[in-house]
Amino acid sequence: MAYDIWYSIKNNRIKQGLVQGFKVENAQVLRLDKSERDHCLFLRAIDGVADDSIWGRLTCNLLLSEEIVCYIYVVASNLLTVTDNNGEIVDISDYLCSKDIETYKKISFLTELGAKRFVNTDDFLLYELSGRYLYVAVEMLGNGEASIGNIRIGARGDSFMGAFPEIYRERNSFFHRYLSIFSSIYNDISEQNEKLYEMLDLDKCSADLLEMYASWFGINLKGGAYSEDILRTIVKDAYRLNRMKGTKWAIERILEIMLGDDVVMYENRMNDGGVYDITILVNRRLTEQLRHQLMFLLDQFKPLRTRVRMLQMEKEAVMDGNSYLDMNAAIPAEKHVVLDQEAIYDGAITLL
Repeated sequence: MAYDIWYSIKNNRIKQGLVQGFKVENAQVLRLDKSERDHCLFLRAIDGVADDSIWGRLTCNLLLSEEIVCYIYVVASNLLTVTDNNGEIVDISDYLCSKDIETYKKISFLTELGAKRFVNTDDFLLYELSGRYLYVAVEMLGNGEASIGNIRIGARGDSFMGAFPEIYRERNSFFHRYLSIFSSIYNDISEQNEKLYEMLDLDKCSADLLEMYASWFGINLKGGAYSEDILRTIVKDAYRLNRMKGTKWAIERILEIMLGDDVVMYENRMNDGGVYDITILVNRRLTEQLRHQLMFLLDQFKPLRTRVRMLQMEKEAVMDGNSYLDMNAAIPAEKHVVLDQEAIYDGAITLL
């Protein structure tokens, strides 16, 4: 039993409206910009499809510091236009979203239309409102940290009322509002249950969940040190990695995930290596953090008595002061060469 229709206020609706004094983050979160004077959001009309549509509930994620006051204005109407005192037809959405009209005039205009005002509230009922078009405005006053996002509007009202006799279905009655407490909780839980599949989808779930899923397979990825791409790949391969734990394939797979193709592994190839030793040649220089991450993973999948030695190779060779160029030698990379007064070279030496 959920609301029939939910309207989500995301990037498209925000762009169509008017945003002042806010920075848009993640396509649906408005964060207050302290450098601006006015902080307001005016949305264009939300269409409820039919005249005298009934509206149910507005929810949002609202974070406010003590210095900030947030006003949310909501009004419903069957009209897209009204006639002003001069007899001119005014488009309501265009008026609210105009940059040339002061904010206080727009708020007064909404108040004259019968707008309901809610103060510092992130979840409220709209049972008193009816009309095809819903107009929403947000105004924040003060200077501090604040954000508003994930604005959602439920239409059609409380579907729980349909389970009771008609005599109890009076809209906005005490019984209706009392029942909405339990209905809202039920609807929120139902919505979370409907999104459970996303939590189990390894391509969409959050990085925090990936660490937990890896622990189910006995793989320790805690600490937030690994990138999200590496976390997802390891968790997807967790079953195969556990089956092949202690084998060459598991170690090579870990190296491939962490370093790609810039690595070669040798088993007991070094002169002073033991029977169980392996040597890993990395064709680039690793950061200290990446090296610790790699060794931490390898320790979980290598055989118990195996010692891992890692050699990092630079991309370019560097000659010391005792090096010299013999015949047929060439400098592979472009370099600036300066010859002193006693330098001599003939056709056997080429400077690139």
